[in-house]
Amino acid sequence: MLRRVVGLFAMAALAVLTGCAHVQKPVDLDPQFWADTHPVIGVAMGPVPPPRLALTGNQGLLDLAINTAVNNKLSQSVAGWSNDDFKSLPEALAAKLRAKGYTVKVIEEPIDLTQFKETKFREGYLERDVTTLKARYGIDRLLFVGINSTGAYRSYYSVVPTSVPTPSVGGAGLLIDAQDNRLVWYKPFNVAQPAQGEWDQPGYANLSNAYYQAVDGSRQQVLAPFSP
Repeated sequence: MLRRVVGLFAMAALAVLTGCAHVQKPVDLDPQFWADTHPVIGVAMGPVPPPRLALTGNQGLLDLAINTAVNNKLSQSVAGWSNDDFKSLPEALAAKLRAKGYTVKVIEEPIDLTQFKETKFREGYLERDVTTLKARYGIDRLLFVGINSTGAYRSYYSVVPTSVPTPSVGGAGLLIDAQDNRLVWYKPFNVAQPAQGEWDQPGYANLSNAYYQAVDGSRQQVLAPFSP
């Protein structure tokens, strides 16, 4: 069940980030990427959604209302988790690229891909036209990290829980050619981290610890390809 949920979330990563319906296959980073350090790379993130408890599975409206009420205390605890660890990710990526000889510009403001013009789907290309960023920031490529879900999920069949609450972080990393929207690299991810020990102890400490492990795991998913 855990593997199935994680797989479904990961497949939908780019569709969620762009607001488009098609599923893009992952694109591996070509080893030749490191041979040409002339392109200027901009590094940016999208808006990071606040942590929330998602109640998934086969539930009617009344079921969902009951399950939401039952999980109210847990939902409040999840909402208090912090996403601050994502703030240092763009600079961490920039440092790795600079160490390999690239000129890098860290873009401070979040970039929302859904605000760009939608384009016709082509395999291996972003379904949004971000070519305006080339002139705006003086970059040739955009290394973008989009986080589309943070918090935890718990699955139900009607009012019967079919999983324990599981902290998770979902999103995708993209390296986009700002000349033509080609995906130089695309890595969807969903890191689910079950709590170690009892999940429902006072304060949900084990769940909270698992969440920060999931955050770190998602960071490593993005950083790993740029650490050859």
